[in-house]
Amino acid sequence: MKFQKYHGTGNDFIMVSFIPSNPEELAKNICDRHFGIGADGLIYPSESSVADIKFNYYNSDGSIAPMCGNGMRCFVQYLLDNQMINKHSFNVETLAGIIHVEYNPESKLIKINLGKPIFKLEEPNVSTPIHEFKQQALSISGNIIKFYTINMGTLHTVLYVTPNMDIKSIGPELSKNKFFPKHSNVNFVEVIDQNTQKITTFERGAGWTLSCGTGTAASAVVSRKLGLVNEVVQSIVPGGVLNVYVEEEIKLEGPAKRIATGEYE
Repeated sequence: MKFQKYHGTGNDFIMVSFIPSNPEELAKNICDRHFGIGADGLIYPSESSVADIKFNYYNSDGSIAPMCGNGMRCFVQYLLDNQMINKHSFNVETLAGIIHVEYNPESKLIKINLGKPIFKLEEPNVSTPIHEFKQQALSISGNIIKFYTINMGTLHTVLYVTPNMDIKSIGPELSKNKFFPKHSNVNFVEVIDQNTQKITTFERGAGWTLSCGTGTAASAVVSRKLGLVNEVVQSIVPGGVLNVYVEEEIKLEGPAKRIATGEYE
């Protein structure tokens, strides 16, 4: 089985050109970093009746993700590298809706329109409805943790790093808290100045990652709502730098690169 591997600021993905018969099992096996190729997720294209092409994504644990910002940029680069799409501006169908993408041949950066953030949340995303943008609080390991949760194509929880905060234990515990019936991605944010912030993300289907595109976007949205950053935010993640444009619709910009081609047995 032929595959190609890409990364977007360290968030890595396996690309295949066909529709797998059992994508859940393939994702778990091929993404295993010891017994497979190793990646945060599996992506493959399929035909769409409402857009130019459809984006299909499975986390490394075999679960489906409706959208992935870094994965989408890698998907766009994969389509262009393999001449599956012959234009630099097009629409992609996802489980989170239709995403408009643009490739800049000069900068080699890819900008994706993530749409509008959703602040009103209900089951199955949260056990107790959230009616508006508002800080929430839960007891985690005996400590009161304050956070914000929004939907940016997929569910994201954002909290701000404080001195002595044990993010390594809080991340997985908060992600799997019963407040989130289907779990949540968790983003830890440090605001550097009004133009820059640092983000570290625990993803519900992949664990700690070097970068999370929708998480970076969600973090910028929350910081902007709180008046902590400007409309254009340079976001530093462990795997590199992403730009977020907090406009009426949120746009995420960054690189994507092919790092391997091969055959999986």
